[in-house]
Amino acid sequence: MVVDEAVAATLRGQSQTQVATFVAGCAERMAQVFTGLCGVDPARNSDSDVVVQLLENLWDPEIPADSFRASVESLEGFRELEPSDEEIIDVAGIYSFYSVLAMRYAALYRSSGDVEDALKCAHSCLTAMGQLDQNLSGAAFFAQEAEFQQRATSAPPLDALRSDLLQQLRQGDRIVSRERLLAIQSRFIHSAGR
Repeated sequence: MVVDEAVAATLRGQSQTQVATFVAGCAERMAQVFTGLCGVDPARNSDSDVVVQLLENLWDPEIPADSFRASVESLEGFRELEPSDEEIIDVAGIYSFYSVLAMRYAALYRSSGDVEDALKCAHSCLTAMGQLDQNLSGAAFFAQEAEFQQRATSAPPLDALRSDLLQQLRQGDRIVSRERLLAIQSRFIHSAGR
């Protein structure tokens, strides 16, 4: 697993609400990748709605585990997670897959409280960003994600976050998510130019 050992050790020793902050941030940093790549397809409107609602729920410590079980079931119905013998090779397909996978593990964590799901969420984010770095010269998305994960381990638990601090955390993650989407979209331009 590519998750930093110190991050993994810290997460394993944290409360559920502290880890909930961590997975909410991971999902937020991947969400616009999904909505930006798949939201342009009218057939995926309901999928985008599921993602947007899941993000809201992930940042709310009061949402019960049952709601997240329903989110996991919805995400598992997305085409990205359907079993297939074919390897995903198109750019949009690769990164939307990792986005859905990260969000699924975030929802799984909130439904079960199993820290291993949080680590799989983090791993999905790091793997996607490592692939992006390999395909864009000079990119440092993997290092950026690793740094965000390190910082997130010291963030307050969701139920202790003041509204303004919560919005500040989310806004930072949204900006990063948008940057990732733009970088991935630039891959389309590079691929078309070949």
